Amino acid sequence: MNSKICLIVLTLCLLFPGIVNARIFARWHTSMGSFTAELYDELVPITAYNFRDLANDGFYNGLIFHRVIDGFMIQDGCPYGTGYGGPGYTIQDEFHPDLAHDHAGVLAMARTSAPNSAGSQYYITVAPALHLDGAYAIFGDIIEGLENVLAIGAVPTDANDRPLEPVSIYSVRMLDLQIGEFYPPLEETLELPVGQSQIFVSEAYTQEAQLSFEWYIDDVLQSENSFMLETSFSQGGMHTVRCNIASSDSISFEALWQIDTGSSIDDMLANQIPEAILYAHPNPFARDLAIHCDLKESLKIELEVYNLKGQKIRSLVHDTLPKGNHDYLWDGRNDAGLPVSSGIYLLRLKTGSGTVYRKITRL
Repeated sequence: MNSKICLIVLTLCLLFPGIVNARIFARWHTSMGSFTAELYDELVPITAYNFRDLANDGFYNGLIFHRVIDGFMIQDGCPYGTGYGGPGYTIQDEFHPDLAHDHAGVLAMARTSAPNSAGSQYYITVAPALHLDGAYAIFGDIIEGLENVLAIGAVPTDANDRPLEPVSIYSVRMLDLQIGEFYPPLEETLELPVGQSQIFVSEAYTQEAQLSFEWYIDDVLQSENSFMLETSFSQGGMHTVRCNIASSDSISFEALWQIDTGSSIDDMLANQIPEAILYAHPNPFARDLAIHCDLKESLKIELEVYNLKGQKIRSLVHDTLPKGNHDYLWDGRNDAGLPVSSGIYLLRLKTGSGTVYRKITRL
């Protein structure tokens, strides 16, 4: 990997740790319509952040899809429009076992036959291409406007796979929305007893755009409009909780939880972080909040306080702690030392195996 790119990625991780595991999005505006991709920066950060930085620098603006193969893929990223140009450096090949060329709309890096030779050129599949797995770095997927990608893939070309009529890329830009973690995780059905209160959290961030949250329980719109919803279910059976996260930068993302309320308390506890228990009292609190963290083993933890806009207001612990009980005191002040206003906040404990939240109230 190019040492300069390594340094840039490391610097970003140190200065902005909150963005490392966020989902990010890019949008193409072309002479044949627009489309949007989600970049897998949490799985392949070197590749995704390289593309993001090039897009933010305007590198792709004004280029063309110089190579189009019907039934296979479309390719861009050469500043000369010939397929022989790049950004002046190369990056390390980066593969992830969960990513495969198994459908149309896969976004991946093009390269020469030499390993670690990718730079700025990328391709988007218009059909499955499993023979490329393990050879070319996948770093995203088209989530909107795939019909325009397929239309580009069907344009007439010459003997060199170059479109007879140029398909121009007016711009490629990163959208102002970053999706962080979800609590509880979305991947598995949540086991929850009837009547047991549960917090649902959608972490999302923007730089300048307005951010909004719409929550639905069993497709019924709720009044809550923050990044957190607390609810319980009075009837057993299967339920859904859905959060639509929308940025004013014309991009949205939907989170969906499946909940089984035919479970026992033991089933619910099994969904918590097994090696860490978090308590806080008194709750509500007026001056100081006593926080107790019981670790079943030595762990690297992050203990932080968030407001209901999803903004981190206080970092309490970022360290590897030994097994045992650890006590902390939050004095109701933010990282700048200023007292926070009365209201509801979230205490967030993150370990390598998961995240747990506790709702706290400042009087």
